Amino acid sequence: MSIITTLPQSLEEAHVLIEKLQWRVSQLEKQLFGPTSERVLSTEGLSKEQILLSLFPSPAELPATAEVAVEGLPATPEAVSPRRPAHTPTARVLETVTERIEPQEKLCPHCGKAKCEIGCEKSERFEYSPAKIIRHEILRPKLACPCGQGTVSIAPLPPTPVEKGYPGPGLIAQVMLAKYDDHLPLYRQEQQFARLGVYFPRQMLCDWVEHGARWLQPVVRQMKTELLAGDYVQVDETPVKVMDPEVKGKCATGYLWLAGRPGGDVIFEFHPGRGKEYAKELLGDFSGYLQRDGYGVYGALAKDYPGRFKPCGCMAHARRKLVEALEIQPKEAEWLVLEMRKLYLIERHAREEAMTAEQRHALRHKLAAPILGGIKVRLDQLQPTLLPQSPLGKAVSYALAEWTPLNRYLEDGRLEIDNNLTENALRPSCIGKKNYLFFGHPDAGWRSAVIYSVIVSCRRRQIDPWDYLRDLMRRLPAAKNHEIPNLVPARWKPLEPALQS
Repeated sequence: MSIITTLPQSLEEAHVLIEKLQWRVSQLEKQLFGPTSERVLSTEGLSKEQILLSLFPSPAELPATAEVAVEGLPATPEAVSPRRPAHTPTARVLETVTERIEPQEKLCPHCGKAKCEIGCEKSERFEYSPAKIIRHEILRPKLACPCGQGTVSIAPLPPTPVEKGYPGPGLIAQVMLAKYDDHLPLYRQEQQFARLGVYFPRQMLCDWVEHGARWLQPVVRQMKTELLAGDYVQVDETPVKVMDPEVKGKCATGYLWLAGRPGGDVIFEFHPGRGKEYAKELLGDFSGYLQRDGYGVYGALAKDYPGRFKPCGCMAHARRKLVEALEIQPKEAEWLVLEMRKLYLIERHAREEAMTAEQRHALRHKLAAPILGGIKVRLDQLQPTLLPQSPLGKAVSYALAEWTPLNRYLEDGRLEIDNNLTENALRPSCIGKKNYLFFGHPDAGWRSAVIYSVIVSCRRRQIDPWDYLRDLMRRLPAAKNHEIPNLVPARWKPLEPALQS
């Protein structure tokens, strides 16, 4: 919607309108042409989606910076952030082929004797061999007595993810992972399988994904039950396009809702809207700390259930709005941005020192609380001097409206300063929808939510999603209800090789 509703009636109104339009153009230019790296100093202009952690100085500069920026922060010369892994290809199991190349000259040109080996130069390179589809043939002998009086004996078929279907557990795991982790639409997978010499129509692949998701549903329900049994949850949501046959001429809009806990599982749910009833369905009977952005649905839900939720704000959202205002009013916004940087220096120090929740709680009260107090004073001073609809006016109003939730992380050392972990968990789905563009039907949304829940939860726990999915596709068809709690990522253990055969 255009911000121009009526023509300005005075020079002051025209000036305000010009500032708004310049700010909007600046933000659009940053989105289109801005640097991909977010390590930009606040005084040089920041991109809209800048992440707070990217502003931290290098590990070598941390102690000196901390002494200046945050008075009283313990210096840690030994603390060094983990280095990036070297760009050397590695693998858990690597097939090795050795090739020996003999020199052509084996005789000495002076004495004519055969040369002897005095050493060996070794070099290596990596080659690629295309994947292959294995046709697994199962033979079940029929046994009968020659007397003709007994019954015929035959072994039953082992349980499979798709009854009387073609795919084995590994193939279904591959199709699901390729679509939801590698972001390959099914039509591209159909082409890849054709290059391997086998034709699987995309509708067949779609059926396999649905079967796999149905087997995973009980596991995800157990994950959600355990998540909501705690007292701390982070939530967020993202829009997705949906091909709805009831909406003619365009794609409808659905939403992937997300709930998770730092270091724990992540649950996705698909809903056709973004209303309060869907937030209520996502949270169920949860009670405790609810970390979210400033979306009003969560506040309305808290009003409906007084005392049930303790809203926790997202400092990243508050700071992001201030960063957007730097272009128009840098002098007023820069001080607030730098003060918030100090809050993140404190959080970084706590992570590098591997502090417990109790230690983080004490550190925050000692160092972060005074900084927050100073920010609050400055916000109160600025608000009366700002136009409400200016970028900085909106940023200040948002921070003041969310001030109590933004300070909530001081209450408990387990709480995060922002909601960035949930935004990170949404990234696979955001990358995926740029590739497959839309959900083919509203009924397909739940499948994506279930599979994303499993993949993202595995990633958080350092579990290879393909190993996990293949193992569950093998075990779930024969699993009992009481076995489901032991199959969630938090407690999953792969079967021993002897038990897998």
